[in-house]
Amino acid sequence: MSSRVWVYATMAGDATLTTLVPGLFHGSTAVDKTPTLKPFILFRVIADRPDLRGDDADQVESESFLIFVHNKPGDYLVIDTVVARLKVLFSDVRAPLNNPPIIRSRWTETSDDFRDDEMGTIMKYIRIQVFYRN
Repeated sequence: MSSRVWVYATMAGDATLTTLVPGLFHGSTAVDKTPTLKPFILFRVIADRPDLRGDDADQVESESFLIFVHNKPGDYLVIDTVVARLKVLFSDVRAPLNNPPIIRSRWTETSDDFRDDEMGTIMKYIRIQVFYRN
């Protein structure tokens, strides 16, 4: 299972998150227009790098993801609730042993509040790292 698939499956498989996000989850390049239902989540991979080197070869790599939480303009309380749930799902989470090659994920930051004029939404993003074996 690729880390991209694992991130999507982790979000889509969480009943709490799917209840909070009726607009669901989309790869950022797969969306041509703003989803009708809000809030919604866009996500994308932004970096892939070696992380643990051993025996003259990379043993572990990590991919960084940005997960954007969009909602209609107003207050950020719903976005903050969704971000809090995402942090639970991805903060220092060890993947099940039967789920190779994913090892763990780690939340690394949450952004400031933003207005996305192109989407007509307000939003925040979180950055996570997913570690996996080669």
